[in-house]
Amino acid sequence: MAIMEFGVHQFPNIKLGVHIAQAVIMAVAWCLCIAVFKSSAIHLGRVGWYFGLVFLTIPALIYLTMTPRFPRTRRFANPYALVAVDLFYCIAWLSAFAAVASWNGTGQCKGGCTLSKVIVALGVFLWLLFAGTTFMSIYACMYYRREGYLPGGSRAPNNAAMIDPDKEAFSTAPHDEYAPVHDTDDHEIHDAPEYSGAKPSTLGGEYDDAPAYGSYAPPHVEDENTAYTGYSGRQSPGIGPTGRLQFPDARYDNV
Repeated sequence: MAIMEFGVHQFPNIKLGVHIAQAVIMAVAWCLCIAVFKSSAIHLGRVGWYFGLVFLTIPALIYLTMTPRFPRTRRFANPYALVAVDLFYCIAWLSAFAAVASWNGTGQCKGGCTLSKVIVALGVFLWLLFAGTTFMSIYACMYYRREGYLPGGSRAPNNAAMIDPDKEAFSTAPHDEYAPVHDTDDHEIHDAPEYSGAKPSTLGGEYDDAPAYGSYAPPHVEDENTAYTGYSGRQSPGIGPTGRLQFPDARYDNV
């Protein structure tokens, strides 16, 4: 396990390389099977099983190589299914090369004996490679049970924590230092006490009896003539007894 842990990040690439080697060997074996079929050998179902297994292995190689490599297909890469597929084809290729080897022993290969022996050798290599990938799949399954994801795979799609949208996503400070943004929504501002109804109680003194902010009036001014007389002799506006701006008596409608 310690040896495998050393290259855990290269694990998918190593397994992919082994499967590519299997595909190349199967392509060569497929061509040799066609040559045996065209020879003077007496064909039985044993060579046909070897030939047909080449086509049956192609979907398995696509599943074993493609599903663990892409985020959208990674959910189909069940570690137990990977073990089952590798183990099944390990046994299948054992039976395939053994069947052709037994066929060679019957003496029916005739002109195709040399090629059939090469086919058996390639079948042995395929069996050994599938035995190796089966061991790798078993290790990946054990790693998955321990870590929660396949070796070399990303943990983010399944176990990454979602970022709180109310906090600074790119800040290096802890998220707890930030208050939620929704605490300052407009509806909470409108729900606060109105300015016209609030009465300042912390100012003290004469302001304690003053009206609220919205209806605040200046202190009472004594009724005295503070008007200013301009050049025309008319009085300028002044402050009346009610504390409001008051204009002197005149006919303002006479334009």
